[in-house]
Amino acid sequence: MREYVFLLKYDRGVHPIRDVFIDHPTVVATALDISTALDGGWRIEHLSGPEDALNAIESVYFNEQCNDCLYPTSNCDTVFEYQVLEHEPTARTIYRFETDQSYCHAISYLALKTLGNGLVFDAVQRGPFYEWRLLVPTEKNIEVFHEVLREDIPDGISLEVRRVSAPEHWLHTRRPQWETDLPYKQREALETAMVMGYYDYPREATLKDIAIELDLPLTTLRYRLRRAEAWATTTALKGIPPNTIDTSEMVGFPTNGKRS
Repeated sequence: MREYVFLLKYDRGVHPIRDVFIDHPTVVATALDISTALDGGWRIEHLSGPEDALNAIESVYFNEQCNDCLYPTSNCDTVFEYQVLEHEPTARTIYRFETDQSYCHAISYLALKTLGNGLVFDAVQRGPFYEWRLLVPTEKNIEVFHEVLREDIPDGISLEVRRVSAPEHWLHTRRPQWETDLPYKQREALETAMVMGYYDYPREATLKDIAIELDLPLTTLRYRLRRAEAWATTTALKGIPPNTIDTSEMVGFPTNGKRS
């Protein structure tokens, strides 16, 4: 198997769904699972972000249009059904079912038309960016799909191929994702701290600076940041058995794993 990873970047005005993501760059949408065939399919997607931004996206998301088409077109005859599986103030999980499909400008449709069955899809949207990862059987000609995709992209969308190689960290796409599993308010705290230089050496911002930026009490910021840091650490070390971590070289940690 090989993976083909590419990034689409949208200008404003190309697609109403991409526009609303551009307007609300704090929202992240990750495909939890995608199953598709030439005659239809389904997809489960998780969105996280501020409540007002999610409401704005949802109001456009359920319009009668092909959300996954590269651009709106009357040529796409796919019938879509949507259902909100989970609704929280800063998160949505949306199920989409596609039927009666004979032609579509969606990435998944173009891939199936050129590469055939046996594909696995993964996708993340944020702001003007839409990244796709395709897991493709080795014998398939990825170059054919790339040419069809390149020819179908209109003005206002740029295509960047990021990787064509053996699968790298593919299992992480089926584990909780950074952008969506982490609650939005904790993600906001972590991202703001990173952008402001809190994790730089030397530090360029203090917790007080970040709390002022986010208009939060210092205690609230500390709680959210610690929770986010704990999540990030757990995610980074997931799959590593604790007894394989050599603590003998750690300052202040004896080999039995208990802090001195």
